Amino acid sequence: MYLPRRRAPGRRSSLRRRLALLVLLVVLAGSPWVQRPLSDYYAEKFYIELSDNKILRWLVEAAFLPRWEVSAERYGGTSSLVVNDLAVLVLLAGLVFFARRLSARGAAGPLRCLAAGVLASALANLAWWGLHEAFVDNVVLAPADTLVKDLLRSALLFGLAVGALLALLTAGPPGTVSVGAMTAPLRRWREGGRGMTTAPVHMPVGSAPGDVTRYLCAAAYVDEGFADRVVEDVLADEAGAVAASPDVDLVTVVRHCLTAQEMRHRRDQRLTGAFALVAVFAPLWLLFVTLFLSTTRQAGGRPSLATRGRHQPEGRVLVGTAVAAGIAVLFAFGLGVAVSSLPTPAFVSWLLGSYLAGVPAALVSVTAVALAYVTVVRHDLAVDRLLRTTMTREAFSRQPRPTVPPRKWMAERLAAIREAQDGNVTVYSGYTPFLGYAPAASQWSLAVPLLPADDRVGGVSRPGGPQPFTVTELVDHVRARLSATATRGVTDAAADGEAALGSLVVQDRVFASGTAVGDDERFIRATSLAPAARLSADQVERIMERPTGAVRHCLAVHVPLWGGDVMPTVFLHFSTEGRTLHLHCSNHVLGPVRADYHVVDRLRGPLSQAARRGLLLDAVPHTGGAFFAAPFRALRQARFEERHTRRMVDELKALEQDPVYDFGARLSVRELAVSPNYQNYFQVVDAARITSLVQRHTLAAIREFLDTRGYDITDFRAQQQTILNQGLIQQGGMSIIGNQAIGKGATATQNVPQQPGAAAPVAGSGK
Repeated sequence: MYLPRRRAPGRRSSLRRRLALLVLLVVLAGSPWVQRPLSDYYAEKFYIELSDNKILRWLVEAAFLPRWEVSAERYGGTSSLVVNDLAVLVLLAGLVFFARRLSARGAAGPLRCLAAGVLASALANLAWWGLHEAFVDNVVLAPADTLVKDLLRSALLFGLAVGALLALLTAGPPGTVSVGAMTAPLRRWREGGRGMTTAPVHMPVGSAPGDVTRYLCAAAYVDEGFADRVVEDVLADEAGAVAASPDVDLVTVVRHCLTAQEMRHRRDQRLTGAFALVAVFAPLWLLFVTLFLSTTRQAGGRPSLATRGRHQPEGRVLVGTAVAAGIAVLFAFGLGVAVSSLPTPAFVSWLLGSYLAGVPAALVSVTAVALAYVTVVRHDLAVDRLLRTTMTREAFSRQPRPTVPPRKWMAERLAAIREAQDGNVTVYSGYTPFLGYAPAASQWSLAVPLLPADDRVGGVSRPGGPQPFTVTELVDHVRARLSATATRGVTDAAADGEAALGSLVVQDRVFASGTAVGDDERFIRATSLAPAARLSADQVERIMERPTGAVRHCLAVHVPLWGGDVMPTVFLHFSTEGRTLHLHCSNHVLGPVRADYHVVDRLRGPLSQAARRGLLLDAVPHTGGAFFAAPFRALRQARFEERHTRRMVDELKALEQDPVYDFGARLSVRELAVSPNYQNYFQVVDAARITSLVQRHTLAAIREFLDTRGYDITDFRAQQQTILNQGLIQQGGMSIIGNQAIGKGATATQNVPQQPGAAAPVAGSGK
């Protein structure tokens, strides 16, 4: 179930350089050339200025933390010198360790960096104290109470300073943008659409209808963040509209997210009990738990050299991990005995767990880690069994939907989600209306003058003139043409030189801004807080004929590919103004869902012994994060109903008082799961093919419609040829593409071979 992440070589080298810079700065700050003047200043001013100014004295004392020396005379002996330098090494090792962990998890935020700095400084001070007590006899330390306060204060002050430095080195100066960040959008657009790349991923790809729904249901169990976002931002947002998620059974996905949350809540309750056990007996031993789990995690044996696939670990790797755990347990009891020898007051003794020779603290910590690991393993086994028995392609369609808690508001919200899934309205929040279909990969518009055709028979104009039409008639004609093309047989399509569009879906979709529907009776209902998700055919036709304001109509054309894992969509907006026909085309491609969600296609048959070993090893790194997050997650889940009730009370107040209350959807479940990588080259090719075919058939339908009604299509043919050949229309300025110049002052010449039929372009100058 666990998929390790690989960091790019460039990112690793950058991390090494920043860590080297951090270590260099700390070493320089603790060098004799910096510390000796500071020490002399402290000794000279202590009884004059520093004795009254506590803040200044604390800052100066905190600067002594990373101090190292090469001369024993400054410390009164070699033993004291060695102990002090060892404490500095502990500080540097702690900083490097925590910095690498934060970078590996992608969680190097400012608060985490400050916490890492304070923790590393505290460990260095604790090491300095313990080593002095154990090995240095000729140095008299301050009383225990005073010394503990001074060490904690200096660790806090210096730790905050070095943590701020770590945050700066991790994030970089404000406003800086790397070269990779500047070129990434262009690269993603060229290789597969905005927001997508084509990096290789070792995962199966979708192939059968319904695969994308199955992958999103699996995501509820393998990705905690996904399930939380779906429940909090889709299910619990009763007043908001539901965004489109094409070719996805949203109700089933939401039900699985609720089931996954309940399974994790039971796990978190047990982990919270283990966490509380350590916190009650010896709070600071939680640091040992972190060290224990980190050490055991690194004992997984040598990394696999296989690059073309994955194999399960061998038995000796599991044995090595068990041996490392045993050594850590022995170290725990040794540490408990060592800590118990320190002369500490009662409160500090409780924090350090040094009472009763440190045995209770060590025993409780080891027991808590064992309980946490067993709990995580049991949870992972339950998830693995569920995925193997219900989420495979053969079993998924036969499984009933999971049950949900018997709460009225959940049942009503699920009904609203079901309506939105089959509806024809998108009430969106923000600027972009096409929520749920991915950002636009390309857009183009054309404006066609509606002029009568110059049809002459024997030098005399044909009587009657052009026939007037409505936008509804044009949309119906385009819809019929696209639907006929989709259902046309392969033989007929080949005879016409056209490719069939397969499972093409053509539907009307109305887009409305969430802040503009509060007073619109078409969208607001007395039986539900969420706006209506379906309008009648008459209402859609009236919106189609009057394309003004914040409510617009588009003809949505999409084709599920690769089991719905790739979804190209074309939105066509038609309008007429005076004697001009306007068409706006927006092309979107929903890429595949994340590779981790495809893991269900790797689970074949019952769990083997080799796969069980892999699961046991994968649970080791999971245990640490789950253990420390469990109390907060358990508390948050326990307060879910209370939090939802308070939220809805506030939403109702805002709805009554704010005239521009935003009913728009803010999250699409399908877009939430989009992967940054395509998984197969031909997914990009197929999406581009479908988009091109839809555009070609749409333009052919418009040309046919105008021609049969007696309108001049000369200008339309020129614009059509530009779109089909280059994929753009110049609306101003100048562009040079190949041998074609577009815009003011263009001089390139293009020779286009004459083609038969109404769409034949006119050869000549490209000016």
